[in-house]
Amino acid sequence: MNMLVNSVQLIGRLGADAEIKTTTQGAKVVNVRFATNEYSKNSKGDWLEITYWHNLVFWGKLADKLEKNNKKGTRLMIQGSLSYREYTDVHDIKREVVDIRVQQFLVLNP
Repeated sequence: MNMLVNSVQLIGRLGADAEIKTTTQGAKVVNVRFATNEYSKNSKGDWLEITYWHNLVFWGKLADKLEKNNKKGTRLMIQGSLSYREYTDVHDIKREVVDIRVQQFLVLNP
């Protein structure tokens, strides 16, 4: 049951090509935006599509696997956990960001 405390599963599409970067300690990492969609009807009965954007982080072998065959628009199912971080932007404003640390993923389209 402990594994379900901080667990996220999403199906969506990559918002950009995956590009590996290497940290100063030599670890491989990919940061990429991920789009998910929600559909609902408005008061007139018309369908509306809402797109939500998420920050995904892939480490090590998962970063290698993602970069090899996955481009912008690739449909994935991901499983991971939430990670919170803070930073100060160029205008000296403190920002908070929520990332999803991906622990596994499955490509849903060829």
